[in-house]
Amino acid sequence: MINRDAVQKLSSKAFLATEQRIPGLGNGILQDILCNAKMHPKRKVNTLSHEDREVLFDSVKSTISVMTARGGRDTEPGLFGRPGGYKTILSKNTVGKPCPACGSTIKKEAYLGGSIYCCEQCQKL
Repeated sequence: MINRDAVQKLSSKAFLATEQRIPGLGNGILQDILCNAKMHPKRKVNTLSHEDREVLFDSVKSTISVMTARGGRDTEPGLFGRPGGYKTILSKNTVGKPCPACGSTIKKEAYLGGSIYCCEQCQKL
């Protein structure tokens, strides 16, 4: 049984990346999903409006679709040992580089036992 109160207190990163709520969705794609939705990874689920939730849901679908169509991420080798054609927006390879949407510097921060990457201008907390 889902504890709705506990879920509402989670950050958007924790909600999407833990307990296999969406099987196969991991930190690598999560960063771009949140970037495309213009949501900070630390933003709490209970602060999302109905419209925000729709934007996030659409971002999950569209980001996964584009990544799949391009054969996976460029940061990981695929089944045949070659990296995919999807250029990640936020990853270890883009830290310190300009955000493609606004030009601000992409940041890396330790969070929940891993790392988050974000554009503080596009993904305001």
